[in-house]
Amino acid sequence: MISFKPLAGYLAYHGITYKTLAEKSGLNNASISRIIKTGKFTARTLDKICTTLNLKIEDVMRYENTL
Repeated sequence: MISFKPLAGYLAYHGITYKTLAEKSGLNNASISRIIKTGKFTARTLDKICTTLNLKIEDVMRYENTL
């Protein structure tokens, strides 16, 4: 399962709200929230988040084995 806990941690550590990230990335607040809660995303959305925060994919998500 894909987890966006690293992204959530980064945002919390830097005091960035979902709303701020949404505004800066051109995404909507619901999309940011959904990605972090469900792990469901599109490549376009992931690219916008990484570009906005100047981070690599591995900085915002990780694979968690749920078996």
